[in-house]
Amino acid sequence: MQSLDLNDSIILGCAARGDALVGTATAQTGLSRVAVSRRIKKLADSGYLQRHGSGTRQKYSLGGLRFWLMTQPVQGIAQQGGEMAVWERHLAPLLKDVRANVRNLANIAFTEMLNNVVDHAQAQQVAMGLHVQGERLQMVVADDGVGIFAKIAQAAQLFDARLAVLELAKGKFTTAPEGHSGIGIFVTSRMMDGFAIESGSLRFDPHDTAQALAPFSWMDANACLKPQAVQTVVRMDLALQSQRHANDVYLKYFEPTEVGADAFHTTEIPVRLAQLSSELVSRSQAKWVTERATQFKTVILDFEGVQTVGQAFVDEVFRVFAAAHPHIQLKAMGLTPEVAKLVKLFGR
Repeated sequence: MQSLDLNDSIILGCAARGDALVGTATAQTGLSRVAVSRRIKKLADSGYLQRHGSGTRQKYSLGGLRFWLMTQPVQGIAQQGGEMAVWERHLAPLLKDVRANVRNLANIAFTEMLNNVVDHAQAQQVAMGLHVQGERLQMVVADDGVGIFAKIAQAAQLFDARLAVLELAKGKFTTAPEGHSGIGIFVTSRMMDGFAIESGSLRFDPHDTAQALAPFSWMDANACLKPQAVQTVVRMDLALQSQRHANDVYLKYFEPTEVGADAFHTTEIPVRLAQLSSELVSRSQAKWVTERATQFKTVILDFEGVQTVGQAFVDEVFRVFAAAHPHIQLKAMGLTPEVAKLVKLFGR
């Protein structure tokens, strides 16, 4: 069938709630009964709805595929129950038969990302979407606010906005410390199989060098937010058969004997993000990598995507920083054989 739109989303929402489908969908979409009936047939033929009965007595329930799309004023979300109200009204009914661990992961990820828009983005509108197809559950949260990387760069006084991606990747960075701990994006990105944030010309994807999250064809955030310009888009992807549980992620990076931000004891830093336009050769780049690393007990340096390193960079990280902070456990992963040789040669 053709691309799904807001009216299809409304029809599927009615089916999820068990409403009298044609009549309720006609009232909510403003379409004619004939137009709604045609859409229902197309949705059933495509697998988004399931038919029961025959002839004029046909009834419908949700099919194996799911779709939801909505654009809403951010202020309205804040005044009408917040991100959890959006989840309960619109997403939870569509996912009630999804595996419990997958539904929980999706709940955490969606509400975390929508809350970020409400609390941080200074946005007027937010576009949200969900699609279940081909054994994948995908979600989008997009806003017309100030842009996440521009805001981080300004708050951290970074000379280059590309370093905002590096700071975001480390975790524990927030532009509103009085109300947030900087944990949400870090945790969400590890709970999903695929995760990407795009804003301006910049992109954060923890799997960028190996299995970068491909664009979603089922939602056009720009079209949803017109005439405003999209500033930040968050895309999330999760296998319906995933065995992952939220606690698997929490216990990997958090210390059970601590609370709040203090419990967040382990970070993974994608070292490649400090390269900007150059190879990792300078002490400045090493200091960009280790900035705020003292907030953690274990720092895993991920060298995936790094082809070479210089003596000054390695010395600053593995000798100078390590000696100054002996209580921090530094680990390296993703090194090519060549980079591993240079780290061993210059790092001790």
